[in-house]
Amino acid sequence: MNFRILMTATALTLTGTLLQAQQVGDTAVGAGLNTFGPSLHGEYRAAPNLGVRGMIMGGINESETFDIEDYEVDGKAEIGGVAVFADYYPLVNAWRVSGGLLLSNTEISGDFVGPESFEGEIALKNDIAPVITTGFNTEFAPGWSFSGDIGVVISSLEASSDSTDTAVQDEIDSLNDDLSDLPVLPYAGIAVSYRF
Repeated sequence: MNFRILMTATALTLTGTLLQAQQVGDTAVGAGLNTFGPSLHGEYRAAPNLGVRGMIMGGINESETFDIEDYEVDGKAEIGGVAVFADYYPLVNAWRVSGGLLLSNTEISGDFVGPESFEGEIALKNDIAPVITTGFNTEFAPGWSFSGDIGVVISSLEASSDSTDTAVQDEIDSLNDDLSDLPVLPYAGIAVSYRF
């Protein structure tokens, strides 16, 4: 029994060593795709089990015109933001646990034209929101790494409007009650980076 535990621990240690190729002082740049759109990022390995990342995300802007009840809506969606992460590698291998902060410029907005003209939008409730993820970063060719993360953004969504109509504001309040039931938003991302 003790022999099997020893062999398993040895195998895990060797596997972790093989998967994790980054060294202290290494810098990497990369590109990927995550919940907030295409991303560009830079990484720095500060210690064998600690790294830091910065990320610019977004560039997605969509617009569409549609009708809701008595209103014609000119809708727009903008997705993006910037984020910083601290990455902790507990076993000094490919697996990491990360925490960071997201500054989001993601919002869905609309100009409503009908019995009353007004603007409305839905965006993250917190302009700066904590992010917690777990994932991996593994080298697949000399200098090249593939990484992935899943986790949550700790913020709900919030709707707002400049309408003076009490019926519209009642609808906004009801929507915000529903949105506040989900205090976190899912986050997922993948990226390829080059180390130098």
